[in-house]
Amino acid sequence: MATWKQILGLRNNMENWRFIDDQETFEGARNLAIDEAIFINKIVNNTPTTVRFWRNQKTVNVGYSQTVKAEVNLDVCKKEKIEVVRRFSGGGTVYQDLGTLNYTVVIDFNHPLVSGLDVEQTLKKLCKGIITSLKILGLDPIFKPPSDVLVKNKKVSGNAQARRKNVVLQHGTLLVNTNLGLLNEVLNVPNFCRAIKGVASRRSPVTNLLGELNMQTSMETVREALRQGFERSFSIRLIEGDLNEEERRLAKKLYEEKYSKKEWTFWR
Repeated sequence: MATWKQILGLRNNMENWRFIDDQETFEGARNLAIDEAIFINKIVNNTPTTVRFWRNQKTVNVGYSQTVKAEVNLDVCKKEKIEVVRRFSGGGTVYQDLGTLNYTVVIDFNHPLVSGLDVEQTLKKLCKGIITSLKILGLDPIFKPPSDVLVKNKKVSGNAQARRKNVVLQHGTLLVNTNLGLLNEVLNVPNFCRAIKGVASRRSPVTNLLGELNMQTSMETVREALRQGFERSFSIRLIEGDLNEEERRLAKKLYEEKYSKKEWTFWR
């Protein structure tokens, strides 16, 4: 058994990652602008490895190469006042609301955690944070290639990646108490599981964490479990931080010139 001195020594040797727990931004376009700003700043200025938690109001989030009218029921969006945005990462179309906890990881491709891994391997590696968090909550999750996390054969998390130069960005969803009825109405697919392009033939039913847990829980409980999941899986410490000035400037510019523009959202 390790002594307290050994345990403290291990903790002292842990790598620190920046942790941004964003509980102020709920607009889909702004959240995507923030994600890309962190991504770009990591490429240009080698900022710290970052984990960010965030949520959206009712939003349909379309993958970079998706066709909006083919994927989204725009009449339902108009009726329900659902924001439609296009992200810069791959994958397909997802629905998010305040019952969905989203995360982002921005990491150098040369980091020992992901160095030499291809896209699917990196997805599986970084999804370990989700897997561990769900185990903390008492669930028995599995990773389903290429990018899903399942509980009792039902999807609770979909994930996507962007890679540019020497940096990997991975972001994904965790269905905590998402409005699955509205999700099915707004997406022009049989169900949410078309979250990642190319797996439509292997769709699975989806579920919320609250429906699978044998106890009442809160978004804060899930948020804390997810934080612990990342720390335990990667032997790191998540240190509370915020965007720096350059990231704020970039996020504002990206929001105003890209993500808030119909020309970007509806380019195909």
